[in-house]
Amino acid sequence: MKNKNYLKAGFASLALIITGCASSGGGNNMMGSVNSGLSSVEQAAQTGQQAISSGTTAANSITSGQVGLTDILVQQLGVSQQQALGGTGAIFQVAQASMSSQAFSVLSQSLPGMSAMLEAAPVVQTPLSGLSGMMGDAGGTLNNATSLATSFQQLNLSPDMIGQFIPIVMNYVRNTSGQVTADLLSSALTMP
Repeated sequence: MKNKNYLKAGFASLALIITGCASSGGGNNMMGSVNSGLSSVEQAAQTGQQAISSGTTAANSITSGQVGLTDILVQQLGVSQQQALGGTGAIFQVAQASMSSQAFSVLSQSLPGMSAMLEAAPVVQTPLSGLSGMMGDAGGTLNNATSLATSFQQLNLSPDMIGQFIPIVMNYVRNTSGQVTADLLSSALTMP
């Protein structure tokens, strides 16, 4: 009989404990804490996603418009910043000489740093200026090619580098200024 009383007392105590926890919200508090913790984890994950999204957007804007042409040339061709600046300036000087002032204005306004590139180009005397008048368009094209080769040599670049610079310059102009502007530049730089 004593064992029965202990058993009843044990069950009664257990019932009181369960009832006490249930009435004071002990079980609910535990679930509330878990739910609160999960909410915090979810908010942290959303904040992390937003940060990643912002970083991706920033990286895309840098690659599409803020990385300069000379930086691209330095990275892809291994030339110095001054060589990249002077080489692009020489290319744009040739384009300027071959384009109408209106067309060149459109090009220069669409490319950041155009004036710095033009100023960095080596000064080259046109060796065939008298001959170019007699030869017509071929003389002008020959003069442009000679001028570019001379400019690149003054920058300690091989004239062969012109063929490596121009596609990168064209791609940059196409990406930053559009196909129409790239076509204008391409026609100005066309050499036989």
